Amino acid sequence: MSTRAHLPQTADAVIIGGGIIGCFTAYHLALAGLDVVVCEKGWVGCEQSSRNWGLIRKQGRHPAEIPLIIRSLELWHEFVTRIDHDIGFRVNGTLYLSDTEKRYEANRKWLEHAKEFGLDSKILSVQELQTVTPGIQKQTRDALFTPSDASAEPHLAIRALGQLTVKEGGQILEQCAVRRVDIEAGRVAGVITEHGRIRAPVVVCCGGAWSRYICRQFGIRLPQLKVISSVMQSQPIDHAVGPSLWSQGIGLRKRPDGSYIIAPAGNADCPITPDFFRFAQSYLPTYRTSKELVKLQLTRRFFTELSWPNIPSPNHRSPFEHERVLDPKPNYASLKQAQSRLGYLFPELANIKISRIWAGMIDVMPDELPVIDECHPVPGLIISTGFSGHGFGIGPGAGLATADLVLGKSDSSSLISGLRLGRLNFLHT
Repeated sequence: MSTRAHLPQTADAVIIGGGIIGCFTAYHLALAGLDVVVCEKGWVGCEQSSRNWGLIRKQGRHPAEIPLIIRSLELWHEFVTRIDHDIGFRVNGTLYLSDTEKRYEANRKWLEHAKEFGLDSKILSVQELQTVTPGIQKQTRDALFTPSDASAEPHLAIRALGQLTVKEGGQILEQCAVRRVDIEAGRVAGVITEHGRIRAPVVVCCGGAWSRYICRQFGIRLPQLKVISSVMQSQPIDHAVGPSLWSQGIGLRKRPDGSYIIAPAGNADCPITPDFFRFAQSYLPTYRTSKELVKLQLTRRFFTELSWPNIPSPNHRSPFEHERVLDPKPNYASLKQAQSRLGYLFPELANIKISRIWAGMIDVMPDELPVIDECHPVPGLIISTGFSGHGFGIGPGAGLATADLVLGKSDSSSLISGLRLGRLNFLHT
């Protein structure tokens, strides 16, 4: 996939980050005939883009994201017709149990948003729930269900996307960290990578959990933090759970091979970093309402990030090269609790065997919504980041909207009207 041996001298646009957002942006730009280059410090999709749950859901989205996920689901259906490999794309629906009073009320409140956008979401009675999800036990309340929601295998999808992007004329440079964005006369002039300079009038920051550090070069206050999400995969088993399921303390998705993706839904570990203190005030309202779900961690990560230079030097190894891939340790205690919850809901799965465990680093924003916008203080810079664990599902639409910003088109403006930079009082500091 990589063409790093042929580092181009020029491009129409350079994208920093080869995750789901960066690659879908490159894909749409390549389709539009642009000479686009993706610079990835590690390998395509090696961080959260291949480590997420694989959900492509409309259900439960913030209203600001719903137009984007509606368009994205259409694009997912188109995408699978253009690739040669099965990426596990299935329309299997999403189910939210009403296992607490708070969740019961939230499901009903969100259904009003679903009606506003004409979604097929509905409330299932306890009896209907038993039909849709055979074997579920101890349910006394109804559930929220969106039949048209889908899922796919992230590691297969991102690889297929990278291959298709190259096929359409885009270039992907793996093991090619961008040390600095090149600025001339106050505007973007390209990037300086570890292997040399690429001149380009537009640079797109799709750096995921690294985006805050990339933006520091420009003095942009991007209040982004990182959280760790732990996930496990079971061995295949003959059991008929159909929809992807969310319940208190557990997320569940059946894979095409009969195995399950299992995760402690709603729970996350937040490493304390220097940015944690910089942006504490921005996150305080969110933390107050969810502090029982977020576990703060003081680890070596604090000192690692404290040692980073404020602005990377174009002539020396950068933090991007010292740490090619963010590979955090899973929270085994949280995973064990999720497995216990699985056995409570589905006694047949109580002794399910686990084959793999991993974790990913998620980039989050204070309101859990992404930023997709031009950076007006720095002409030629576009930011598409902060997807807060929602990026896989909305990747195609987000990539299209980001590509339209590069192209100067307004076709996707309605999809990202609530995701602009100004909503969080971003400051040039």
